[in-house]
Amino acid sequence: MVSITSTASFANALRRTIVDTQNQVSKAQVEVSTGRVADLGLSLGGAAARDLSLGVRSADLESIANSNAVITARLDTTETALSTIAETAQNFLETLVSTQSGAGSDAKAVQDLATAGLKSLIGALDTSISGVHIFGGVASSTPPIADYFADPTSAAKDALDQAFVSSFGVTQSSDSLATVTQSQMQEFLSGSFADLFSASAWTSSWSTASDRPTTNRISLSQIAETSVSANDSAFREIASAYAMVAELGVTKLGSDAYNEVLKTATTTLSGAIGELTGLRASVGVMQKNVSNANDAITAQRNALAVQIGALENVDSYEASTRLNNLTTQLETSYTLTGKIQQLTLAKYI
Repeated sequence: MVSITSTASFANALRRTIVDTQNQVSKAQVEVSTGRVADLGLSLGGAAARDLSLGVRSADLESIANSNAVITARLDTTETALSTIAETAQNFLETLVSTQSGAGSDAKAVQDLATAGLKSLIGALDTSISGVHIFGGVASSTPPIADYFADPTSAAKDALDQAFVSSFGVTQSSDSLATVTQSQMQEFLSGSFADLFSASAWTSSWSTASDRPTTNRISLSQIAETSVSANDSAFREIASAYAMVAELGVTKLGSDAYNEVLKTATTTLSGAIGELTGLRASVGVMQKNVSNANDAITAQRNALAVQIGALENVDSYEASTRLNNLTTQLETSYTLTGKIQQLTLAKYI
C-alpha cells in the first residue's frame, strides 16, 4: 500500500496544531496571571457545582461584612451622640443641684442652660450618617425630632404653652406668675405637664421616630437590633427636665414655685441619666455582637477561601513551566509551517 502525503496536508496539520497550541497558551497565560484554572467547568467537572456553592456562600459573607461595616459606623455615631447627651445632662444636673444649695446661678442663667440643653438634645437625636437618621428606628429617612424652637411654633411648644395657660390662666411671661404657689406648680408638673411627655404625646407632638428599632442580618445565622429610637423614655425624661426649666417662666416665679421646678427637674433628670446609662450599655452590646459576628465571618471566609483555592488554584511553577513549553512548541510550529510552505516541486524540476 502506498501512502501519499502532500505538502498541503502537512501544512494543514500544522495549522491545526498551531490553533490548538495557541488555545493552550492562552489558558496557561490566564492561569499564570490569575493563579486559577482558566476553565473551571472543564477542569473541575462534577466538582464545579460545589465550587459554585462555595463561591455563593463566600459572596454572601462578603455582603454581610460590608453591611456590618456600615452598621458599625452607625453604632459608633450613636454612642458618640449618647455620650454628648449624657455629658450635657450631667452638667445641667450639677447646675441644678448647686443652684438649690444656694451656690448656683440665678434663674435666668439656669433657664438659658436648660434652653441650650434642650437644643443640644434635639440636635443629637437628629444626628444622621449618610442620610440615615440613627435615632429614627425603622423610620430613618427624616429627622425624628422637630425643632421645638422653630418659627412658626412647633406642635410641641404649642401643646406646652396651651397646657400652661390652661393651668395658670396666664402665659409664661406674665408677672402674675409670682403668685403661683408651690403646691400649684407641683400639681401642674405631675399632671398636665407630665402628660406632655407621655409616650403617646411624645409621638404626636415631638417625635416622628418609630418605636421599632432597625434590625440587620449580622451573620449567616444571626439577626440583631442595631439602633436606638428617639422615643425611648430616657430621652423623653431628659427633654422634660430641660423644658420645665426653660419654658415655665422660672424668672417670673416666686421662690417656692421656682424651687419646686428645680427639685422636680433634678429628680427627673437624675432618673433619666440612669436610664441613659442603661441605653448606652445596650448600644455597647450591639457593638460587641457585630464585632463578634465580624470575627466569625472572617474565619468562615478564610475557611471557604482554602476550600475554593483547593479546587481552583493552580501550581504557579507548573503553570509557568507549561507556558514556556507551549510557547516553545508554538514557535517551532510556526517555523515548520514556514519551511513546509516553501516546499514546491518546481525547485526540483
